Amino acid sequence: MPYLTVKNIRLFYNERGKGVPLVILHSNGGASKMLKAEIRHYSKYFRVLAFDLPGHGRSDRIHDFEGDFWQYSAFLIKKALVNINITDVNVMGTNGGAIIGIHLAQDDDLNVMAVIADSFEGLAITPDRARSFIKERERTTRLHFFRMFFNYLHGKDWADVLASDSRHILHFAEYKMAWFDSLEETNVPVLLTVLASDNMIPRALEKMKLVHDFLPNSTLEIFDKGKHPAMLSNKRKYRKLVRKFLQ
Repeated sequence: MPYLTVKNIRLFYNERGKGVPLVILHSNGGASKMLKAEIRHYSKYFRVLAFDLPGHGRSDRIHDFEGDFWQYSAFLIKKALVNINITDVNVMGTNGGAIIGIHLAQDDDLNVMAVIADSFEGLAITPDRARSFIKERERTTRLHFFRMFFNYLHGKDWADVLASDSRHILHFAEYKMAWFDSLEETNVPVLLTVLASDNMIPRALEKMKLVHDFLPNSTLEIFDKGKHPAMLSNKRKYRKLVRKFLQ
């Protein structure tokens, strides 16, 4: 299996296709396995590199980490790409992966040509919102279907993976809240995608409009139907949109 080691952490990645590199990043609590169909589709047009985030899926677990998980993940993924001589990339991420994608676009060591950022929490996450999300996650994992799903994504330690991720989210919300130090100087073209009514993110459209206002070179695409995330519940339309935006 393909791994890249950065700072003694092995990052799993799934690579398929040829051409301009497209980095695909999953959501917090997820893994690249959940995007297998998207990896297969986009590999027809791009050299896809789909990472498992640190502590997720088949990547190494991270222990006793307190800090900005999303900025840290962007740093590790950046280093992994540079180590294999990839610096010119497009990036597509959903939820937490979208936040990491924007961080990558702000890194001078990479030439990120475009970003697709789907279905994320906007500019910040408050402690109350973080606690609400964690409670909903705990309710979800009581259901047998979701327990099996997370076991498929992460393995037998799936509960520890989610617990660790929840701690990262709550710690960030309590000590930092804002995902980005600044967006105004991000000149990379960014396609923001959001559901008009997201079943997992309260006021998602309102939050994404604020991000759009701060990003000088962004386009906002709103999907009227579907469940979280937009990129999976609106696959056919979403894929056409992404190909047009990148090509």
